[in-house]
Amino acid sequence: MIYFIFGLQSASIKARIKKIVKQSLEFVDEINFGKFDGSQVNVQDWVDEAAFMPLGYDKKVISVENCYFLKKIKGKNKIESDQDYSKLIEYLEHPNDSTILIMSVVSNELDEKSELVKLLRSKSNVIQIAEPDKNQWKDYVRMYCIDHLKMNIDKDALIELGDRTATDVALFQNNAKKLALYKDHITYDDVCLMVQRPLEENVFQIFNHLINGHNRDALSIFRDLRVTNTEPVYLISVLANQFRLLQQVKFLASKKMSDDEIAKELGIKPVRVTILKKNIYTISEKTIRNTLEQLFELDSNIKSGTIDRLYAFEMFLINFIKE
Repeated sequence: MIYFIFGLQSASIKARIKKIVKQSLEFVDEINFGKFDGSQVNVQDWVDEAAFMPLGYDKKVISVENCYFLKKIKGKNKIESDQDYSKLIEYLEHPNDSTILIMSVVSNELDEKSELVKLLRSKSNVIQIAEPDKNQWKDYVRMYCIDHLKMNIDKDALIELGDRTATDVALFQNNAKKLALYKDHITYDDVCLMVQRPLEENVFQIFNHLINGHNRDALSIFRDLRVTNTEPVYLISVLANQFRLLQQVKFLASKKMSDDEIAKELGIKPVRVTILKKNIYTISEKTIRNTLEQLFELDSNIKSGTIDRLYAFEMFLINFIKE
C-alpha cells in the first residue's frame, strides 16, 4: 500500500499521516515504523527499508516527509546528485505488500511531467489536503480555541487571531497554544501583541505606505520585521513584484480594460486589481521604472556584499520619493 499526501497545510499533513499509522498498526515501535526526511536521506536508502520484510510483524509503515523532488520548483538540495530515482520507480511498480509507504510534501505545485509524480498518481492513494475556505476557517478557529483549548477569548480577538494566521493551520495552532498559556482572558490587544501579522501583509503595508508618501510608517514596519530576522532581499523581491504588478495594471487600465478583464489577464483576483487601481493615477510610470531599477541595484549590491543590507534597505525606504 502506498499513500501520497500533499498540500500547503503541514499540520494537516502530519495529522493525516498519524491517522494512517494508527489505523495500520496496533502499536508503534522502532521495528514496525520508520520515519525519514526526504530532503536529508537518499531515496535508495528508504526504498531499501521499505522493501525489507518486517521482522516479527505482519505490517510495517515507512513515512517519508519533505519529498522535495516531487515539487514543480525543487530548489537546490545537497543530496540531489546522489539520488537514485530508478530505485523508487522500480519500487512503485512492484511495492512490498507488507509495507505501507507514506510519501508527503508540503506543496500544491507538483512536477506533473515527472515519471515519479505520474506513477504516484496511478499507483498510490493520492490525498490532497485542501485549503479551508473563509467560513470553514472561522469555524475551525473558534472550535480549536474554545472547544479544544478551553480559552476565554473575546470575539474580536478570535477574529484577529484567525486573520493573522491566514488559514495556516500549523501557524494558528502554535499561536493559539501560546496565547492559552499567556493569560486566562485573551483580548484583542493581547493578540496584536503576541501574534505577528503574515509577512506578505506586512510587505504589502510597506508598499502602500511608500505609495502614499508615509515613508516613516514603512520604515517602522521594517524595523519591527527585523526582530524576526526577515531578510531585506526577500522584502526587495516582494516589493519589486508589487511595483511590477502596479505597472501592468496601470498599462492595462489605460487600454480601458475592466477590473475583471485585467484580473483574468494577470491571473490575480479582481479585488486586488481594484486596490491597485486606486494608486495608478497617483504615481508616474517614471517613478515605477526608477523604483524597479533601484530595487534591482539594491538586491545586486546586497548579494555581492558591497553594502550593509539593513542600512541600505532603510535608506531606500527613507529616500523613496513618489513623482
